[in-house]
Formats: sequence, structure tokens, C-alpha cells
Amino acid sequence: MTNLILSEKHHHKKTFKKGAKTKTKKHLKSKRKSIKKYADCKPKNIDCQKKLVLKLLRDTPFPKNTSRKNIMRTEHKQNKVRYEGFVLGKINLIPHMWKKNSKGKVIKQQQSNRTKDPRFKRLFKECKKLMKMHDPKFEFTTIQYNKNMRAARHVDGRNVGTSYIIGLGDYTGGELIVYDNDKKPTGAVRNDLKGNYYAFNGSKFLHEVAPFKGERYTIVFFKI
Repeated sequence: MTNLILSEKHHHKKTFKKGAKTKTKKHLKSKRKSIKKYADCKPKNIDCQKKLVLKLLRDTPFPKNTSRKNIMRTEHKQNKVRYEGFVLGKINLIPHMWKKNSKGKVIKQQQSNRTKDPRFKRLFKECKKLMKMHDPKFEFTTIQYNKNMRAARHVDGRNVGTSYIIGLGDYTGGELIVYDNDKKPTGAVRNDLKGNYYAFNGSKFLHEVAPFKGERYTIVFFKI
């Protein structure tokens, strides 16, 4: 009798898990369909492109993580709050993941796994278009995506040269505060990113995000 009860519970648990997986698969399929349905914008219609990218951001699953500890505020670390963000394009590999190619050259960078994921391909493609519409000559290897993240004061560790950042979404506040050096927070300048591009060297100048309300996405284009 005991064995029978246990097996029934086990069976019920398995069924629930299967149902959850089915539900997740259906959810992902609907996300993919909604991403595909968006029409392309005309080559020079930058306002249309911004709206398209925002729609794609809203339909994109944002992973939660704690890997970028330098941008997390003290209260977030204490409460173990995870931020929503990810990278598309090239990433730096940690030393033990370096490998040699057929010619003996050490490979220290590679495309992030999400770059190859079908759920992120359209977003990556349209964001590259968005940047080209604004500055066709700007070269970048990587795009960082952030959702509702109020970054702490920091300098970027692996960026090379100038980065571009733009904010999208329905929010107020959230200006990018940039200081005039990389050590002391002096000469603060607030930059409104909502629908606007801002170019600066994030590895050279301290910067942080002002408080905000609402739904705030930022896209950062940079070179590693």
C-alpha cells in the first residue's frame, strides 16, 4: 500500500513537470512567432527602427544573473538581487577556456552562445541596423542588453575605446551620470538616454544610472 501511494505521488509529480515543460515550449513558440511577425523598417527610418527594437526587447527572454558584480549596488548584493541582462556578439574567454586553432593561434574570444540562439537572432540583426542608421562608420564587436538595471558607479573593464548607449522604453528618470575621470566622482553630467544615442569611453570615465520609474531598456554597443 505504501509503495502504491509513493508511486502515485511520483507519477503526479512527473506529470506536473511534463506539463510545465509543455507550457514553457508553447510560451517560447509564441514568442518566436511574435518576433517573426514584425515587419522590417525602411532603410533610413530610424524612429521606426527604434520602435521595432523595443518590441523585440519586450518579446525577448532576459536571463537573470549576478556575474557583473561591479555594476551592482550594495543593497542589491546584500539582498542577492539578480539583474536582467545579456550579451550578443563577441565575448572574452577566461584563460582556461582559451584554445588553439588549426594554425596554432590561441583563440581568446568567441561569439556568445546566445548569438547563435534563434530567439536572439532577430534582435541582434535589428540592433546592428539601428546602430548603422545613426553612425555607419562606428565599429563594434559586442552588444550589451540591460533591463530595468540601475547600475552602480563603475568603469567598464573590458571595453576598448568609445561605446554607444541608447535607452528605450516607457520610463522617467534613469539618466546616465558620467564623471570627468575614472577615480573620483567629480564633474558629473547627466545624459538623457531615452531614445537618444550617447557616445563615451566607459573604460575611462566613471558612470552610473540615476533612479528611474517604469520600464527601462539600455543597449550598449562596444568593442572588446
